[in-house]
Amino acid sequence: MERTLNIESVEGEIALVIDYRPGESEAVAVLAGAMRLIESLDKLDHCLLSSIDTTLEPVSILNDVQHSSLKILLARALRKIPDEAVGSLDWKKWVGALLVKGKHHLLEKIEADDAGIAQALVTLEGDYLAAPNTTAGYAPPALADAREALRHVAAARASIPDGKVVVQTEIGDVEIRRIPVGEPPAMPAEESLSTNVLKDQVLIIESAVFKEGNQWRFSDGSASFAAAIADEGFLRRVEEGERFGKGDHLVVDLAIEQSRVGAKISTRREIVTVKQHKDRHLQLILPL
Repeated sequence: MERTLNIESVEGEIALVIDYRPGESEAVAVLAGAMRLIESLDKLDHCLLSSIDTTLEPVSILNDVQHSSLKILLARALRKIPDEAVGSLDWKKWVGALLVKGKHHLLEKIEADDAGIAQALVTLEGDYLAAPNTTAGYAPPALADAREALRHVAAARASIPDGKVVVQTEIGDVEIRRIPVGEPPAMPAEESLSTNVLKDQVLIIESAVFKEGNQWRFSDGSASFAAAIADEGFLRRVEEGERFGKGDHLVVDLAIEQSRVGAKISTRREIVTVKQHKDRHLQLILPL
């Protein structure tokens, strides 16, 4: 059921500027460090997109390379964007602007503590709510995920031994200082706040992801959200070829768990049991 999509360009270009010593710096070290840094910036973009669609794959596109300092101009593109967004210029502009602003604000906090990173995430909340063509449900990434993405950037930066490294965006420049990277810092403990199971909830399938480990996207009529599926019988029906598509209705028992890491509260949803499936075309209720 999965298909490969071409990359789709979105708005927003950044420049990665790496100083080196002409005639002295080892080419392999500089270029390998640049590759690691580009990969880490893609991971940071993936983190920023985590509430929008778990299947989105951010890709750095090489626009140009300039000399003196090694200056790499990178355009933004995505793989596997939702079908309804492929032709939407407003959606692509919004995503591109979100990724530029999100990277800029988080990279400024690469050396900050949890409170500083959380503050940067709060500044992005309005941008997530300004999505042009969706129901509610988009939000900045979890604090722990943002910290982990920044740790990858710091590790990549540490692999570049000489000179300055600067990320240039339309908002401004951010210098990424070389921080010695040892053992990753201890993660704050996750505190469970509440767990509730809602019986017989009717959900509309927005995106059915036929891939192990990914979450499907649903709407309950008022909000859009991602949810994992724990019902083994339902998953077996998927593997055996039963058709599930966008717009179908499921009647489910839905577990909602709230937890807190530091100052950030997150909500996870998991479908415990799928009781009924209503195909939007056939309008038939299938028995368990």
